[in-house]
Amino acid sequence: MKLTHGLLFVTVLFAWSLVLFYIATNEVKMFTPTMQTVMFDEQYCLGYNFLRSQKSFREDGLEPVTLTTHGTSGIIEEIEKKSLSWDGPISFALFIDYHSKFALEYIADVHRCNQKFQEKVSVQIAFRISPYQMFCQPIQYPKPLRSCEDFIRNRNKIIKTLLSINFAEKKYRRQIDAPFQLYPFNIMRNLARKGAQSDLHLLMDADMITSDGFATKVKKISNEMIDGKNKKALVIRRFETNGKVIPRDNEKLKAGFDNNTIFEFHHKFFFVGHRIPDIQKWFNVSGKTNKVSSWEIPYLGAQWETPVIIHRDDVYNADYFPARIRDVQSLIYKLCRANYTFNLLSHVFSVHEGVKVEDTMYSKVVSEHSRKYGRNKAFTRYVKEMDDLYPHTTKRCGRFQM
Repeated sequence: MKLTHGLLFVTVLFAWSLVLFYIATNEVKMFTPTMQTVMFDEQYCLGYNFLRSQKSFREDGLEPVTLTTHGTSGIIEEIEKKSLSWDGPISFALFIDYHSKFALEYIADVHRCNQKFQEKVSVQIAFRISPYQMFCQPIQYPKPLRSCEDFIRNRNKIIKTLLSINFAEKKYRRQIDAPFQLYPFNIMRNLARKGAQSDLHLLMDADMITSDGFATKVKKISNEMIDGKNKKALVIRRFETNGKVIPRDNEKLKAGFDNNTIFEFHHKFFFVGHRIPDIQKWFNVSGKTNKVSSWEIPYLGAQWETPVIIHRDDVYNADYFPARIRDVQSLIYKLCRANYTFNLLSHVFSVHEGVKVEDTMYSKVVSEHSRKYGRNKAFTRYVKEMDDLYPHTTKRCGRFQM
């Protein structure tokens, strides 16, 4: 009897030791939550809602407008600022690589410790697969390494480290001649939209500063006009300035415009792609009443790229477009070919800090690479798609150009 009990005790002890060994060797798998990623185009792994916004913004029964944007770890600080200035949900698509572990730790800490960021921001993840990689591995959520008090106290030092890593990463990439890896702009734009926590999406780059109360002001009219079926897009005016103070209300914007310190966006560089007619009408309507309104404007050609508010069920960017070659224009043209109308919103606007006069050398290199290796294939595919999907609207929109 004693022998039986002794064997049982030894067996239980041995089994428990195996359990403890398994726990020790699989600690990360067992206790660190992971986000599944899916393969896209045999080149990228995409993951949705690595971090999820905690506030619904539906207290009034209306669908909120989500600011959808994207970028690398170098603009995380801009997204932090957006959580203070944007009064609605934000969907940020973050492109990472093997240098980006620290970026994931940082943005997870921000989401944990910054209430506004936690309430508003959802984060989607994308990364390029390795050679011969057959499947997409899950991403592990970083374990908190510090208290929120410690993080907030040392935030400036931490962000400097993050930016220095990002700078070193860019420098390293420039030293690599081939393969020349490009940022997948349209894939990231689509990722931000698909991961958004609402059905109404403002498509905008992260470096644009929006006017005060933007999301609240456009909420009612966006719910009235956009439902994914009626084929309407709301257009946003953009401006730029070299001034140190960025206007965020109509009165200051008009004063700066009259004093030639505020200008229409890219007025010195590729203005044909950004112009919107009747600027004085827009100022007059915006100054007469507090109610946001809209009016239809014409489609302005294949070079036109403008921020729009559209529905989750509306059309998406052509994800195969090469970087910096009509990537935004492809969506606006597609909206036109699908018979959407473009409706300019009064009152609300965005401003870019800095007046662009020419492309950076890096942008020129990227554009030249895209023209050489991706332009013709994308152009042929896109034109055929538009003609097959929308055979009766060529006259309305003209032929696409690249």
